[in-house]
Amino acid sequence: MKLQKNTYNTFNINGLNLVLLFLLTCLSCSKDGDTVYVQDPDDAASTAPLVIVIYDPNAVGDGNYNDLIYQGVEQAAKEYGLRTMQLSPSSRQEGLAYLQTFFQQMSTAQDTVRRLFIVAAASYDDYLRQNNDRLAANPYADLLYLETPTPLTGKGSTLYLPYYGAMYEAGAIAQFMASDVLLVAANSKEETLARAVSGFTEGFNTDYVQYPARLNCTKSLITEYLSDKAGEGFTLADTTALRIMYNREGDSYFKMIVPVCGGAARTFQHLCDLLGDYEYMGIDVASNSTNSPLAAVKHIDRAVALCISQWLSPEGMPKHQALGLADGYTGVEIEKDNSILYTVLQNNESDDVLSDELLTKIHNDAIRKEAEYEK
Repeated sequence: MKLQKNTYNTFNINGLNLVLLFLLTCLSCSKDGDTVYVQDPDDAASTAPLVIVIYDPNAVGDGNYNDLIYQGVEQAAKEYGLRTMQLSPSSRQEGLAYLQTFFQQMSTAQDTVRRLFIVAAASYDDYLRQNNDRLAANPYADLLYLETPTPLTGKGSTLYLPYYGAMYEAGAIAQFMASDVLLVAANSKEETLARAVSGFTEGFNTDYVQYPARLNCTKSLITEYLSDKAGEGFTLADTTALRIMYNREGDSYFKMIVPVCGGAARTFQHLCDLLGDYEYMGIDVASNSTNSPLAAVKHIDRAVALCISQWLSPEGMPKHQALGLADGYTGVEIEKDNSILYTVLQNNESDDVLSDELLTKIHNDAIRKEAEYEK
């Protein structure tokens, strides 16, 4: 189901009652008892499988993680001939209303249309875990919850892309590119964020490089949280971002900001490009900024597309799967020419250049560290 409401083909209406009425219509049976009506230009009816995605409030349009999910779903829909409905609520209350409507309708539906409900929102964790088994009586309704290391009890599958290894690798490489790092995380409550912060911190603090005395600098890492509440800290005003950057400004010329904060990362990237005081590390996707020499990436688009193909297969989706650095679903991308400090080290013929051999060692260390951490 492709609803042309905005650039992202995502349904987001302020009138909650109108939205719920629409969803009730879309998820109910037709007069024939086995058809879901399709809201498309020719107003035809279809029995094609339906993929429904719900995001955290205002998540779609972040330019990285959530947009990758959107793209992965649409690519899979095009490949397999599916209908989609992607929902980006304006508030958590609106998102919970979507969830309640879906669970009510899918738990009692009498048709045979296959539906996959994907929840890409950690802020609804409690509700999901308390209600997912309501779908057990409907063999045509399935649930996929992104991203959690903890499987669901009862019906539903979970997907988890461990980020510890990629962030460890990025942290280890970042020390060749900046001596002072400001790591900004959305909040201190969500487990996936905590793992990413821990991975980068350990990698950066592991001494893969010793700065020559002539550079007169030592490593420094400061971590700042935008919120102490789960689900918050993913949007940010320019003025707030500026305050965070300059309240934590170090003395060194080699500075980098690492924004593990969803859509708020774009605010920091914009300011880094505008002011030129910091280098910028891409998160989830590589940045095209000239001030961004490094990115830790998540191929969540490919992972979601994989899950959809599994859902359509006779075997179905695994109960839980984790796809991390060793599997190629997370990784690091480097643009060495954009790094001031890397260039300085190279020009001074330091023994601590970022050679291919050292990159291989860091990568293998990161895979091992992720395996140990995830145990």
